[in-house]
Amino acid sequence: MQNDQLIITRQIEMMNIFIGFEQTNKYVISNEKEEVLGYIAEEPRGILSVFSRQLLRTHRPFRAVVLDRQGSPILWLRRPFAWINSRMFVQRLQDYENYTSEGNPVLDTFAEVQQRWHFWRRKYDLFLRKQETHRVLSLASDPQPEPELNEETFYQFARIDEGLWAWDFSLKDARGVEIASVNRTFRGFGRELFTDTGRYFVRFTPQPTSQLDPSMHPSIVPDPKSMVVRDLTLDERALILATAVNIDFDYFSRHSEGHGIGLWHFTSFGSDA
Repeated sequence: MQNDQLIITRQIEMMNIFIGFEQTNKYVISNEKEEVLGYIAEEPRGILSVFSRQLLRTHRPFRAVVLDRQGSPILWLRRPFAWINSRMFVQRLQDYENYTSEGNPVLDTFAEVQQRWHFWRRKYDLFLRKQETHRVLSLASDPQPEPELNEETFYQFARIDEGLWAWDFSLKDARGVEIASVNRTFRGFGRELFTDTGRYFVRFTPQPTSQLDPSMHPSIVPDPKSMVVRDLTLDERALILATAVNIDFDYFSRHSEGHGIGLWHFTSFGSDA
């Protein structure tokens, strides 16, 4: 999380390639030098979860663990069942280190990313807990809480509002100034048609105006406000990392309605996209 940019790469699922069978999601986290920093692994949930993954598709519950290079868990990502607007909660160990005497992690829910449904936009709201005194604690082995958003406990940290076919997602604060971004890269027609191996560049700083294509942004003028860059906290960076996973799940999974370019989708035209 100390890096200004992370690369998140979803791993190849062989059964997905051959028969469109959705397997558990796995990602590798690396830096700009392609050095592996950690992993994101969906928790296996038994035989019933295998069926729910195929039947419920992107509506299904999803739980994953963010691991460091040594395989130690540092974050928990949890996405409950949802018919329309997805929600993903972000958890870490209480005080970054607390376990019960039996070795059960004590989880602290400190952030949430919430999708906002729209006909032709891709929208998210990102929320962080206000104070350490308003903690939402649970044991990893227990049913997990779904805290309601209220002004006393959470505040909105950022929002995303992009077009229907967007691959670049800008996170903006209350002033409308970009503070971070999530960008999905094109990896070639073969990978895009037959696999779910998306790659995402997660930038924890505003995108430099010098890197913007003038033909794509003809009216852009450097804003003095956008020149003020602050270092994002670890909690803010963790929430942005979770947002990248949620975007992949909602719009670029083979089972998502936003994928729409795979051969499997062409051959199954008329059924679920």
